[in-house]
Amino acid sequence: MTSRVAVSLNLAKKAVMAPAGTATLALIVVGITSAPYAPAQSAAAALPKFEVVSVKPSTGCGDGGRGGGAGGSLSPERSDLRCRTVMDLIQMAYVQYPDGKRKPPGRQVPISGGPAWINSARYDIEAKPEAPQSPEMMHGPMLQALLEDRFQVKIHHETRGVPVYALTVAKGGSKLQVAQEGKCSPRDTPRAQRPPGLLSCGVFAPSSTNDGSYVYGTTVAEFCVLLSFILDRDVIDKTGIAGVFDIHIEAPPTDGSPADVAPPADPGQRDPLPHASLTDPLGQAIFSAVQKVGLKLDPAKGPGDFLVIDRVERPSGN
Repeated sequence: MTSRVAVSLNLAKKAVMAPAGTATLALIVVGITSAPYAPAQSAAAALPKFEVVSVKPSTGCGDGGRGGGAGGSLSPERSDLRCRTVMDLIQMAYVQYPDGKRKPPGRQVPISGGPAWINSARYDIEAKPEAPQSPEMMHGPMLQALLEDRFQVKIHHETRGVPVYALTVAKGGSKLQVAQEGKCSPRDTPRAQRPPGLLSCGVFAPSSTNDGSYVYGTTVAEFCVLLSFILDRDVIDKTGIAGVFDIHIEAPPTDGSPADVAPPADPGQRDPLPHASLTDPLGQAIFSAVQKVGLKLDPAKGPGDFLVIDRVERPSGN
C-alpha cells in the first residue's frame, strides 16, 4: 500500500439486501497494526538464512486456474513453493512480506521492468532454514535473499504522484464521536483471549440493526487505511485530528444481487481486489458517511509507491 502502513488482515466485503429491503453492508477487516513501510532490514547479516536451497524449472503445473497451478507447502523447518513465476516470487517477497510481516491483500504495489519470461517461466523452490522460522520471515526477507542470490534480482522503489482522496475537515467542523469503552477489544489482544463476539478495535463490523457498518476504536489515520482498501484510490489523512473514535458507515442501496469479494487465498496471486469509486453505491455511502461526521473526501494527488526491477536472470543450477 502506498500509505506505507504494514497491515495484517483478512478482508471480506458483502453488500446484501436486509429484511424489508434495507441494504446491509458487511465489511470485516481483521488485525491491523500500524508500522512504517520499509525494506526488510538494513543489516543483512542479522537476517536468518536458508541453509539448503533447490531451484528447478517446474513440470506438470497445468493451467491450475487463476493461480496457474501454483502451490506448495510450508512449515517452520521448510518452504516448498511450486509452479511459481519469478513475478509471483517478487510480489511475495518484496510486496506481501517485505519486512517479515504479512501485508493486506489490497491494491498491490505496481511492478515494472524485467524480461517477459518472468511472467511465464515457472520454478519449484525447496528451501530449509538454518533454524525454524515463521512463514512471514521465510516468504519475505529470506526469500528476498534467495532471489538476489539465485536469480540475481535487483530492485528499487520509486515514489510517483498518483490520484488519491484527501480526507479533510468539512465546513462546520468535525462531528466525530469519541470511542466508547467496551465496544471493541484492543487490537493486540490474541483472538483466543477476546470476549465472545467482540471484534478488534479498528475494524469494520456490521451493525446489529442492518443499517451499515461501524468501525470502533479507530484513529482517523487508521480509518483512512481501511478506506483505502475499499475505495479505488488511497485515502490520505489531511484532517490533523488526534484521538480515538467510533465511526458509522451507512449501507449503500443495492439492486438485490448479493456480491461477495474475498482476498486471494494464494499468496503468489497478484489479482487486485475490486474497489469502489465515489460514483458507486458503496463509494457514495462512504462519501455520505464522512460528510455526516464533519469530514469530506476530495480527489487529490499524493505519493504512490512503485517497484522497479533493475535486473533479473534465469536461476543458476543447484
